[in-house]
Amino acid sequence: MAQTGMKHGRRAVMSAGVVLFAVSLVGVQAQASVASASATSGSGANSAKLSAGVKAQAQRDLLQLTDFTSGWVAGSTAAGPTRTSPWSKKLAACAGVSSAIAAIKPTKVSGPDYTSSDHTLAVEDSISVYPTAAQAKAAWKAQASAKTPTCMNRIGSQALRTSVQDEAGNGATVGSISIAALAPGTYEAGQTGYSVTIPLVSSGRQLTIISTQIEFVRGRFLHELTFNGNGVTFPPLLEVHLVRQVEARD
Repeated sequence: MAQTGMKHGRRAVMSAGVVLFAVSLVGVQAQASVASASATSGSGANSAKLSAGVKAQAQRDLLQLTDFTSGWVAGSTAAGPTRTSPWSKKLAACAGVSSAIAAIKPTKVSGPDYTSSDHTLAVEDSISVYPTAAQAKAAWKAQASAKTPTCMNRIGSQALRTSVQDEAGNGATVGSISIAALAPGTYEAGQTGYSVTIPLVSSGRQLTIISTQIEFVRGRFLHELTFNGNGVTFPPLLEVHLVRQVEARD
């Protein structure tokens, strides 16, 4: 790939994960500014405090650079915990999520981004801490509903395309983005998730960015890992390895 194409590809693949959560977060207002953990337009985000013990446990449960093979690098440390509701009113209504669940604002703790040496792969990791284990389980079930990715695609795909286009810059063209549930057999029991497919043309070259999110719940912790592939498929065995690493810690 030409250097210009690779530059646009890197910018787009890094934005794919940060705007992925924004689709559910703000529905039709997905914006690249959510790359900052504290920026969640229209979602009622604000700074949050966790007890020292809970915060330390969440940070221990997140991915570490030692979980990766050689050649991976860690980005800067993520911003401090924030409180956000992962459901806009429109998305919650579409997916049939109760107002009681949609109103909960868990505290989100994020780790650094991890990137492969050739910049074709990236991984993001975060934990949403709910007030109770029952609420975390209910939130996970809402995410696991077959309606959720369908509604995310219907409500947020166009806004997400605009967001990624802004990140990719004028030298690239982003095609129609699709959001879909993961196929059976691509995740394990107790997990759920969805994928975002982003076609991108840059300097006459075409590539497809695929961003996959895997979620599982442990007590009050709803763990969310995002795997980004920039024109390549994220290695399934590495994905499984990384998910199992954090599962073992929770």
